[in-house]
Amino acid sequence: MKRQITTLCLILISSIILFSCKKDNTSVKARITGKWTVNKIEVSGNSNESLNGTFNYTINDYMDFKANNDDQVELGLSNQRTIGSYIISLGSEFQLVFPEGTYYCTVSTLSGSQFQFTAKMDKTNISKVFYLTR
Repeated sequence: MKRQITTLCLILISSIILFSCKKDNTSVKARITGKWTVNKIEVSGNSNESLNGTFNYTINDYMDFKANNDDQVELGLSNQRTIGSYIISLGSEFQLVFPEGTYYCTVSTLSGSQFQFTAKMDKTNISKVFYLTR
């Protein structure tokens, strides 16, 4: 009897360990985590008109949402690297915090290979639409 209880407990513990550690594939954070290639950014709302428009990038330009505890994001555009952080809000919204300011973002498209979102800079009229792929 003691042997049967021990075997049953081992099976129960193994089942708990196996099924309790599922990977989160549905949350926005889980789906955006990783390195994305920046294809283009459409900018509007700058008082300096030369800073508005569509800016195309190369395969070397990227946005990397880190899976660490600090929720860091690294933006590499035209050999310039900027480190910031991201905060996931409710639904399809998140914030990007960079040295130049905070962007309030809304996801338009998010699939395994495409990520498009609109980022509005806090206390300004500046809006950027990011087109990312992987």
